[in-house]
Formats: sequence, C-alpha cells, structure tokens
Amino acid sequence: MLWAHPSLVGLPCAALLIIGPGDGTHERGSAWSQPIAGLIAAVSLALLVLSGGTGTRLAAATSAYVVLATAAFMTFVLLKPAPILRQAFRSTIAAGIATALLIQAIWGSEAWGALRWEATRQASLTMRAIVEVAPNAFPFYEPMVRFVSLTWPGMLALQTLAGLALAWQLYRRIAVPAAAESVTPAPARFKDFYMGDGWVWGIVAWLGVLILPVSSVLQVAGTNLGLIASTLYVLRGAAIVATFAEAFGISALTLLIVAAAAAALAVPLLFVLPGLCTLGITDTWYQYRRRLAEARERQRSNTT
Repeated sequence: MLWAHPSLVGLPCAALLIIGPGDGTHERGSAWSQPIAGLIAAVSLALLVLSGGTGTRLAAATSAYVVLATAAFMTFVLLKPAPILRQAFRSTIAAGIATALLIQAIWGSEAWGALRWEATRQASLTMRAIVEVAPNAFPFYEPMVRFVSLTWPGMLALQTLAGLALAWQLYRRIAVPAAAESVTPAPARFKDFYMGDGWVWGIVAWLGVLILPVSSVLQVAGTNLGLIASTLYVLRGAAIVATFAEAFGISALTLLIVAAAAAALAVPLLFVLPGLCTLGITDTWYQYRRRLAEARERQRSNTT
C-alpha cells in the first residue's frame, strides 16, 4: 500500500483511449491511440493478474478494486461530464463501496482483520528494506507500520484520485494532441485546485476520533477520512502558495528547489505539511486567491 498500483493509471487510460469522449475529427491522434491503448491495457491487465495471483487477499481485493474503479470512472465520464476531480471522487466512492460489498459477500466479516494484517506485513517488509539501506530511518519503522496498517484504505483512495487524474491527462495528450481543447472537461491548472468546503468536516472527524473514546470501526473510518481530507488541504495550500508565488514573480523552479531542499532536510513533517494544510483549511473562510485576484484587479483599475 506504500506504492500505488500502476494499473490505477494504465487501465483507465487504456479504457479512455478505446471508448473515451472526443470529437473524432483528428484522425492522426486517433490512428495511434488504438494500438497504444491495446499495449497499455495488456500491460495493466498482466500486472493485475500477477499481483492478484500472489495468493493474498489484499492483492486480490486491490486488483478487483482497480477494475471496479476503472468501470465506475468510465461510466461517469461517458454519462455525465463533470470536472475530473469530481468524477474521480465519485469513482473512488463507488468502487470502494462495491469492493467492500464484494469482500463481505465472498470472505465475510473476518476478512477485514486479515486484510489489515496483510497491509501491516507489507508495510513491515517495505520499511525493513528501507532501514537496511538507510539505518537512520529505524525510529520511523514502527510508527510507519502502524500508520499504514490503519490507513491503507485512505492511501488507496488517494492513489486512485491521482491515478484517474493522470490517466485523463495522458488520454488528452495521446488521443487528441491537436485538439486537446475539444475534449471536455479540460483539466484545471494546479494553481486553481479547489474542492468543496465540506471537506473540513473530515478534519473535524479526525480530531474527534483522536480525542474521544470511540469504537475501532469509527477510529479507522475517521482516521482514513482525515488522511484524505488533510492531503487534499495540503494540495489546496500548495496551490495557494503557487498562486501567490506567480503573483510576486517567483518562478516554479524556485519553488521546486525549495520543496526539494525541505524534503531532504525532513522539514515537511514538522513545518511545511502542517503549514500547507492549515493554509488550505483557512482558505475555506478567507478565500486567499479570490482576495488576491480582487486586489490585483483594483490595482489595474487604479493605474488606468
């Protein structure tokens, strides 16, 4: 669960290339899209079969989830066009519910404990390999294993959101390179990243399970919801920083260098990520980018 399954990108991308929306007027792009789609689909399905055939329930459940997420995504894209992030959210929720029902029907209630144990085992093996290469990471071994064993559903959901968004971008570039604007919905710029303000209740739920004595089921649900919400708010905060950086003439390369330096110094865990998350949450009320746009508009009006 630490690493995303490649088929979360490959399978939706292949499906989009085969039956995705388009205007059909640019034959050069579409002529190459079908062979590319076949290759991507073959590799993605092979990876799903290989991972699902390892004999573990977690791998089998993940493979089934990828197929269901792809089917849900294609259904929403073809039947009801909407912003891709919203489509990815809908697909993730639909696939999650369908997979949960499938697990319950095939393996029963005891499967959830087995899935968590397998996630713990995979995280333990991964962290052990990391510690062998970087012994200084040993203090993070046990906390990371516990974290992954509790939040693997949320991590899979975040990987799905990223995979579906990337698949849509690849589809636009491969299928219709000469008419990308004709394929709707068009992807938004990262600086415009935004999600519904109701996600703030995910943070509230996370804080609630940390403070209040709740059942293990509520603890798992609240923690995973909090992980997803906090990650989205980190992205929202990063989009705000990128917007203000552009307004003040700071290049994207400079931001990338600063981010790389912070990551190398392990600063994000202490300052950057909580700061970005807080910035994203407070944007719910302060609307920083809207205020900046209004201020720049007033400035242009005064100069003219």
